[in-house]
Amino acid sequence: MEQKRLTLPNKPELLKSLGAGEGNWRGEWPKGGRFRKHPLLAALVFIPVFVLRAGGRTKSEPHKEGPRESVCLLLLPEQNSLLSMALQERQEPDVYQENFEPTSYLEYYRMNQDPVGDEVLHFLLKHYNATFKPGGLEGKLLIDIGSGPTIYQFLSACESFQEIIATDYTDKNLQELEKWLKKMPGAFDWSPVVKYVCELEGNRDKWAEKEERVRRAVTQVLKCDVLKERPLEPAVLPPADGLISSLCLEAACPTPQACRDALRHLRTLLRPGGHLVLSGGFETTFFMVGDKRFSTLPLNEKFLREALQEAGFIIEKLEKVTRAAETHLDNRSDYTGLFFLVARRGD
Repeated sequence: MEQKRLTLPNKPELLKSLGAGEGNWRGEWPKGGRFRKHPLLAALVFIPVFVLRAGGRTKSEPHKEGPRESVCLLLLPEQNSLLSMALQERQEPDVYQENFEPTSYLEYYRMNQDPVGDEVLHFLLKHYNATFKPGGLEGKLLIDIGSGPTIYQFLSACESFQEIIATDYTDKNLQELEKWLKKMPGAFDWSPVVKYVCELEGNRDKWAEKEERVRRAVTQVLKCDVLKERPLEPAVLPPADGLISSLCLEAACPTPQACRDALRHLRTLLRPGGHLVLSGGFETTFFMVGDKRFSTLPLNEKFLREALQEAGFIIEKLEKVTRAAETHLDNRSDYTGLFFLVARRGD
C-alpha cells in the first residue's frame, strides 16, 4: 500500500471536513467517520505535521528540538483530491509581508528611549565602528542582507565602501527605507543614532554630512530571500567585497539546516577573500513588533562556528556580550546575549 507524504497544518477542523471522523489527531484510528465503514477501500496517508516558516513567511512556533508530531489519516481515494484542494485553500499567510510593521519595529531604535534597543544599538554600532575604521575592512561594493527599515548598519561602512546595496524580503521595509533615503515626509528620524556614531568617530558635529554620505553610498534597494540559491534574483550583481547582515538569519531561517543553506547562499555573493560581517542575538526564540509576535531560530556560538566553517568561511573575529540584567524583565524578546563576527570567504 502506497504511502503519501504531505504537509498539513495540524488543524482538526480541516481534517474533519474531509470526513476523517473524530480523534485526537496524534495517530489514533478515527472514532467514527466514513473510513471505518470502508476499511478495505481506504488509502493510508502519513502526514508529518509541521509548519514551515520560510524566512518568517509562514506562521511558526518557536524552534524546539525533539521528535515531530505526526498524524495518521485514512483517506478514501476520491478524498486525496479533496485534501489537495483543501491544502491549497488553507495555506498560511506570508506573515512578514502581512504583519511586520516597520514603523512599529523602528520604535526599538529611538535612542535613549528604549533599553532593549539601546543595548542592541550600542553593542552593534561600537563594533561596526571598529570594523570599518581606517585600516579595517574596505572595498568597492558592500551588500547588506536583510536591511529591514534601518540605516544604522551603514553609518560606519559608508566611510570604507564606495557603494552599498540595501536588501530586504518585505516590501514595507523597502518602502520605509526609501522614505529616509529620499527625504520623504514621515521618514524616521535617525539623527540621534547618527550623532552617536559621529561621536564614536570623533566628530559629533558632522552628523548631517554623515547622513548625506549614507544617501550617496546606498545606490540600490533590492528584494532579497536568503533561502533561495540566488538570494537577490532576478538582480545580477558583481561579486561583493563585503556582506553585512544584522538580526536577519535567526528570523529568516526556520531550521538549523536552512540557516546552513542560507550561509552557503550568501557565500556566492562574495568575491574570493571577501568578508561577511554577521550579527544578531543568541538563543532568541521570538521577538515582538507592536502586538505581533515573530518566532525565530535560536542560535548559539557552537552552531555558528560549525555552520560558517561548513559554508566555507573562516572566522577572524567573534565578539559577544550577555544580555544586560536591566533588560531581562522586558518581555518583547527572550535573547540571552548578542554576537558580532567577521568571517572571510576561504578560497
